[in-house]
This record gives sequence, structure tokens and C-alpha cells, in this order.
Amino acid sequence: MLVRTMFACCLLTGLAACVSSTPPPASKTPGVCKVQPGSPIQGHHISSELEQKAQQLSGANVVRVIRPGQTITREYNAERVNLQLDAHDVVVRAYCG
Repeated sequence: MLVRTMFACCLLTGLAACVSSTPPPASKTPGVCKVQPGSPIQGHHISSELEQKAQQLSGANVVRVIRPGQTITREYNAERVNLQLDAHDVVVRAYCG
């Protein structure tokens, strides 16, 4: 009985050590991307000024422009805003990652 009690205590202690604190909201973390639904970036022709505006509005450190058919990496980067373009270089989607 003592062995079972000790095992249960060790198991619970180990699980408690795995619990982490909640990360701060993205909007208060510098450099972390936060794009609002219906972003004012969508529907505009891509330009360096639009890229800067997207970076400023999202709070991201990095801007990635994605053209149709372009191969991209699939890793998530919380500090990056992606601007997906159509065949006419118009932003059809702005999203974080």
C-alpha cells in the first residue's frame, strides 16, 4: 500500500512539473503577428508601402509575400505576416505564420 501511495505522489508531482504558465497575449508581445479578420491590406496591389503597412498593422517582424504557385516552407513563425497574392499581384489573404 505504501508503494502505491508513493508511486501516485511521484506521478502527480511529475505531472505538476509539466504544467506551464499561460503565454502573454500576442498583441502585447513585441514582434508577434496579429492580423485582424477583414484586414485593410486585402484587395490592394502589392507594393513596398503595402508591405510596410501590413507589418505595422500586424506588429510582425517579418513580411512574406506569396505568389501563386510559389513553393513555401510550412514552418510556423509567430513573428511573420504572410501576404498571399493572386495572379494580378493583389493581396487576397493576410495571415500570421
